[in-house]
Amino acid sequence: MKYRHVFWAFILIAIGILFILNNFGIFEFGWRALWSLWPLILILWGISILPIKDGIKIIALVSVLALTVIFFNRISERSTWWRFDNFHNFSDRDWDDEDNENDTTYNYKDQDLSVPYDSLSKRGSLLLDAAAGNFTIAGVTSDFLSFSKSGYVGNYSLTTGEENGRKKISLSLEKTQIRHNGNENKVNIKLSEKPSWNLNLKIGAAEIDMDLRDYKIDTTNVDAGASSINIKIGNKNPVTVMIFNAGASSITIDIPKESGCQIKSESFLISKEFDGFTKKGDGIYQTANFLRGKNKIYLTVKTAISKIEINRY
Repeated sequence: MKYRHVFWAFILIAIGILFILNNFGIFEFGWRALWSLWPLILILWGISILPIKDGIKIIALVSVLALTVIFFNRISERSTWWRFDNFHNFSDRDWDDEDNENDTTYNYKDQDLSVPYDSLSKRGSLLLDAAAGNFTIAGVTSDFLSFSKSGYVGNYSLTTGEENGRKKISLSLEKTQIRHNGNENKVNIKLSEKPSWNLNLKIGAAEIDMDLRDYKIDTTNVDAGASSINIKIGNKNPVTVMIFNAGASSITIDIPKESGCQIKSESFLISKEFDGFTKKGDGIYQTANFLRGKNKIYLTVKTAISKIEINRY
């Protein structure tokens, strides 16, 4: 029996068993937990390309799946934080019980931060270092940056600095216990439209929505895990460079028709839809107006097991 014939069969069987165990109350599991386990696919795919006999690969496949089930079941027995079902009805829990009475980590928290506008800073740099949740960057503020957060995840810390006329802003999640339910961490960020921006986003499993049409974007670097990423790019800057590094993600990018665009795709096992692009070489795609376009957008996409859709509006 060849490994490639049983690879996906074992995956589907394992997932089905997990849901059966969940239905009988033996093991806690759900669709959100399944999405959070996407790195397991990479491990199993790695086994498939090892230069060893198919029989050994099958044994390794079964062993990895069994150890994964045992590992998460052990953790769920020791700590309710890792019980996958606890996060589906998170808002329905009784926060007045004795165990949670003095634990502020469990409380729903709102937070608002801002960086005052500085006319001397012609450029801005934002580093957002977070875990999971819903992140939105859109809209204009009279400040240099405004930030608001709501959810059960802890607060963010904000630091600023100046370097050669660039205001450097760092937003990072303070040390806290992270839940699998990323929807309980909602972050909204607005930027000033006056400076040119470099954006650096380091995010785990998240939903990211960015409408950048109001901003002058020099560079954007998105480093994400299993995420849903939706970005709309404007044409306020002559050259915009964007780099995406992601795991099992869904990425949708909208670009203006009048801007010339080039895509460099360094991805594998992906579903891609590049509307209005022509393939020019190995992993290189360009719009027909790339050379003559007044504004140029350079996209580099590095993903695995993902869906990538690029549209022109």
